[in-house]
Amino acid sequence: MSDLLEEVTELPEEEAVFTSSGVAFEVKSDDGHPILKAIGVFVIVICCFGIANGIDFISTDSGLIRPHEMINNQAKGAPYDSAVLTGTVYSEGDPIPNATITLEIKLENGLLSQISTLSDSEGEFRLENATPGLAPIAITRWNENGEHDIVQHRIILNPPTLLEPSGYTNMDFELPPESMFGDIECISLGNGSCLREINYHPQEMDFPLLDPTAGGLFVMVGWGFIGASIISCLLAVIGIKNGSRATIQMSAGLSFFTMGHFYSACIFGFIAYALTFFVPRKSIILDT
Repeated sequence: MSDLLEEVTELPEEEAVFTSSGVAFEVKSDDGHPILKAIGVFVIVICCFGIANGIDFISTDSGLIRPHEMINNQAKGAPYDSAVLTGTVYSEGDPIPNATITLEIKLENGLLSQISTLSDSEGEFRLENATPGLAPIAITRWNENGEHDIVQHRIILNPPTLLEPSGYTNMDFELPPESMFGDIECISLGNGSCLREINYHPQEMDFPLLDPTAGGLFVMVGWGFIGASIISCLLAVIGIKNGSRATIQMSAGLSFFTMGHFYSACIFGFIAYALTFFVPRKSIILDT
């Protein structure tokens, strides 16, 4: 048997040959379409609107949108007796006890009235049932020599929030020292005493006094708009670089919350987000 096998010649070795069938596979991809990059550039422009809006919020005294106007506008629909004012009266850093604080209020029938209170031994006071929004306030210091001092201010009282029945405003008042009233005419009160007045209304016509907490919150919101705009811009750049639909959608959605002047970022951000759903899927051809 072994002799027979020795006479059999080996089969020649052949190399394997692969031939393409000519069939191509088409695969759809959500990423990589050129239109996505254009939308990403659009989002970057929207982010610029959001940054400008944040800077405007931070510039409380010079911006287009100011906390004074916003709070006053929000107060217009609030109940007439829904504001509470608290604070402390000082002069040269020392509290003034027994100072009279008089606040003008508007009644529901449209007539004007006044409410008043006295500061305690620590100079602190509290006024309730005030009218939210712009209001004049007068602080009177009663001096022992019979020459009393009064200062007039314009303030804005916070309206109630959605979770509270009353709007709370805390504001401290610094009265000038008695020496600053020395050259002011003292108007007789008819009882042997007189009153000297400093009126700050002209200086506070455009910028009435505001609760520092409300002003600080306004600035914080502005920084929030700037931060959201920067993050959205970075996501847009990454989306453009990678041609990623999901990343650009995320950046467009975030830019929506930066508002922009006259809600421009909201409008354009929504448009950019919606456009990402209409971008056709890119075709990728795989040869076999």
